[in-house]
Amino acid sequence: MAALSAGGKKEGLTMGIQSKAIAAAIGIACATSAAQAEGYWGVALDVSKATSEVPSFGNYEHDKIVPGIAVVLGNRINSGNFFYGYEASASITLNGDFDECSGFNPAPALCKQAANLRVVGVVGQQMGEYDVYGKLGYGAVFGDFAVSPFSVDSGNVKGLTIGLGTSRQLNDATKLFGEVIYDAYRNSGGQPGGYVSNYDSINLRLGVMRSF
Repeated sequence: MAALSAGGKKEGLTMGIQSKAIAAAIGIACATSAAQAEGYWGVALDVSKATSEVPSFGNYEHDKIVPGIAVVLGNRINSGNFFYGYEASASITLNGDFDECSGFNPAPALCKQAANLRVVGVVGQQMGEYDVYGKLGYGAVFGDFAVSPFSVDSGNVKGLTIGLGTSRQLNDATKLFGEVIYDAYRNSGGQPGGYVSNYDSINLRLGVMRSF
């Protein structure tokens, strides 16, 4: 009888563990099905106030208002009212000439900005027809840098990019969005001549995105 009782307890314990495992598997399956992934793309007008600073020249710096057009491509996973994902964007500069580089160029200041590329993670929350989200990632600005007082060469400077944004649903597939993005680029590995300069910008972006 004692052996039978022990066997019954063991069988009951095994069944309990199996039941919990099945319940956990069902819970994971439900959570996975509840999280829905969607891709999206977008276009936007953006304007940034950019600063190129040269610490080795007594903190020499110059500013530029840089207009551009941004192209955005990303993927987002919706889970209840929250979402997360990743995104790549390219801001193509329309007029990136810094006036201070038209003559004497204190190397290695940025003389002409061509594009600003960013890869970021995105986390946010849905609030009715609106989404509120934050971005954090890595970016690089490409263009022409001074390498001597009267000559330039192409290169880039890289670093941190962070942003805040909101979007409003227009229909099932289309949203209007606006963002503020701050870039703090410090990596000198891509600058010509082994020079070092810093790049900061505050970027305002307004555009339309569509899911697919």
